[in-house]
Amino acid sequence: MLEHALNVITTASVFFTVSVGLLIVLSIMGVVNLAHGAFLTIGGYAAVVVSQNGWNPSLSLLLAAAVGFILGLIIELLVVRRLYGRPLDTILATWGLAIIIIQILSDRFGRSTHFVDEIVSGDPFQIADIFVSPYKIFTIGVALVLGIGLTLVARYTDVGMIARAVIMNPALARTLGINTNRVNSITFALGSALAAFAGAIIVPMSSVDPHMGTPWVVTAFMVVLAAGISLPALLLSAVGLAAAQVLATYFVAPVVGSLLVIAIPILLLRLFPDGISSFLKSR
Repeated sequence: MLEHALNVITTASVFFTVSVGLLIVLSIMGVVNLAHGAFLTIGGYAAVVVSQNGWNPSLSLLLAAAVGFILGLIIELLVVRRLYGRPLDTILATWGLAIIIIQILSDRFGRSTHFVDEIVSGDPFQIADIFVSPYKIFTIGVALVLGIGLTLVARYTDVGMIARAVIMNPALARTLGINTNRVNSITFALGSALAAFAGAIIVPMSSVDPHMGTPWVVTAFMVVLAAGISLPALLLSAVGLAAAQVLATYFVAPVVGSLLVIAIPILLLRLFPDGISSFLKSR
């Protein structure tokens, strides 16, 4: 039972870390960023570059976030900014960008699979009668830091106040003198940086190839779909879907666990059209 609980917590941490960038872009800009998976892949290859050059593995997190942020700024300025108010066009544009990014990465690094070293290594920790790797503890810590940090910024800083104003009423925010174009630009760059950062986090637990981000963008989208526009709801969504996947994988079959991650958000929306966040607001 304890082993299942730890697996759920670890999986939920990964789900949260992978999806939080997508939530930020969707909540503030109203943009469904289908290039999110490509930015995850960029983060993975940032870790590959660090590993190939023999640098400290922790540098992969900084490199991934920096590359994601800069590319996010450029893409928002050249592509996304021209498509505000056209959600379908934005979805198609970001999907096309994802294909372009994947092809560029394939040409640069090839289509073979790469492996990287863990950022945190060492002997496993023993908890009761099970052993937990230091990297799993690290992923849980990263998710906690991200969640707490973003919550504090959103609630107690001027940046968070401006973001909330843009979320609630972009037109009124512009009337009050808020530069919404700048807010959107920084938001898209931040979401891209968080996606690339997440990519660098997850690759030591799997491998890197040009399509590594494709299944993760589906997972991230489902976590956000179930959550709605809320960080606490995103945490609840990540925990719920992680529990469903882990337990179904163990007691039934892995394919059932993967299907539940897709099916549960769809069924949940029948009860709460705005996701878990609407349930939290009603309490």
